[in-house]
Amino acid sequence: MNPDFSDTSSCSAAPLRMNVATALNSRYMRYTYVMLTSLFINQPDAEIHVYLLHSDLSEKDQETLRELAKSYGHTIHYLHINRESFPAALPTTRDWPLEAYYRLLLPEMLPAAVDRILYLDVDMIINQPIRELYETDFAGACFCACHDMGVTFPFPDIRNEVFKEQIAAGFTYFNSGLLLFNLDALRKRYSFQSYMELARTLNYQILAPDQDLLNYMHWKEVRFLDEYRYNLFSKIAYNHGIHYEQVKAETAIVHYAGMKPWEGQYVHYDIEQLWWDYAKRTPFYAELMEEFLHNSLQDSTVYDTLLSLSTEKKNLMAELAKSASLCQQLLHMLPQNKNDVP
Repeated sequence: MNPDFSDTSSCSAAPLRMNVATALNSRYMRYTYVMLTSLFINQPDAEIHVYLLHSDLSEKDQETLRELAKSYGHTIHYLHINRESFPAALPTTRDWPLEAYYRLLLPEMLPAAVDRILYLDVDMIINQPIRELYETDFAGACFCACHDMGVTFPFPDIRNEVFKEQIAAGFTYFNSGLLLFNLDALRKRYSFQSYMELARTLNYQILAPDQDLLNYMHWKEVRFLDEYRYNLFSKIAYNHGIHYEQVKAETAIVHYAGMKPWEGQYVHYDIEQLWWDYAKRTPFYAELMEEFLHNSLQDSTVYDTLLSLSTEKKNLMAELAKSASLCQQLLHMLPQNKNDVP
């Protein structure tokens, strides 16, 4: 059944229609469930239509997510992606699978009546209402996005050459984990093939695959949002002295970029508690916690980190002792009073 796109703007009681998209594979189904739970809980005045781009979700996975949306009064639409649509030369990694490119298809795959959509990565928590974000005026831009908090110039890799002209012009590199698409503008100027042709032109020298393509193509066509409110990188925030209570009170969208709260093989930190707060509202909480505990107990990362710090401390103490000894020797070599000066 096709969704109803009829205009309800004249009815003041009608809730806001919010179009949201994400891309996932079966391995990330449960984490998507947590993200969507956080989204649904915090949007009481919205009618949310979620478009899920995927290639391998089972019927059971699809029904599980469909029932989640239904329980909150929202709707899931599945967009099946043919993986053969993508050139084999496109770079992928464990952290950047082929699904990362799926968002590039949104302007062509969505119904023409959908004129804007908010793309969210599945490793996010939506912690507050985001109506203000969703209704942001594009002011002619193709996207609204946030500065990537993990990027500073110069790049420590090949992108320093790829983006040489943009860096010289003072551009801001944005994160593709949160993108508000101006679909009307994009459909007039670009297509999925535009991005694939760009990838070929760049000889596939892209490290953050879809993100590099989007930045290269649209760096002059982005309206920037407050990343501390709408795309807060949790570990970077923690390293800068921002903690759980402040994030819970002030941040609308938290992004667990890089290290994930559900993975055991890391040294963890308090902002991850927010992810677990929402995970606790899902039927997967017990198994997620059990897996996390098992992986944490089996992994030696914390022990190795502490051992490394202990070794570093001993080495520093030894160097300090040497420095102190040299200072004492130097002190004895200095004249004891002015009469000793030759």
